[in-house]
Amino acid sequence: MVSWLRKRLEKGRFGASVPAIGEEIYVDTALHVHRGRDDVLGGRAQVVAVHHGYRGMDGIWVEVAEHPGDLYNWEDLGPRQAALRREFGQQRARPIPDLRPEFNED
Repeated sequence: MVSWLRKRLEKGRFGASVPAIGEEIYVDTALHVHRGRDDVLGGRAQVVAVHHGYRGMDGIWVEVAEHPGDLYNWEDLGPRQAALRREFGQQRARPIPDLRPEFNED
């Protein structure tokens, strides 16, 4: 593990330990005004990748199977796991695309 990450974890900066690939975490619902096809419902999701920094952005970025192509900032998401667990319970995260043209401006 890289030293900067170890130091942040020891300080509790991420609010929860960084998840491992295959682990279940909770993600939030995301609704997009101009990309409705990318709308997703929050809930339990399986981690498929963990990035230590991504495209020049510092931090831990998590990808889940249920929302392909979306990245979640673990520094934001980690501390919210208990609240998301209460909100979603056993509900699985999943895509809920809104294909109406007025919500998909390309």
